[in-house]
Amino acid sequence: MAYENLKLANAAISGDIYLTRILKNGVMSDNRRIITNECLAATAEWFLANDKSCKNWEAIGDVHPHLFFTGDLNKAERIKAILEEDEDILEVEK
Repeated sequence: MAYENLKLANAAISGDIYLTRILKNGVMSDNRRIITNECLAATAEWFLANDKSCKNWEAIGDVHPHLFFTGDLNKAERIKAILEEDEDILEVEK
């Protein structure tokens, strides 16, 4: 694979991140590699190397994407509890 033709793609069904070529019809090539763990490790390394704890992106409609990183177990548990609380609210609203 030529590097300039490679893309990162998220598989909608499995949730895996692939390094692949995207064909003209918008589908991933059969010549692809799952790199989910490598992407997550690189993301964690980016947060550590840049001394960051939060990254956010422009809103997509009503969605305001944020990504958090902490090495503090207590903070991690509190963040996780908040996120799980939001999931419970979404399930009730369905």
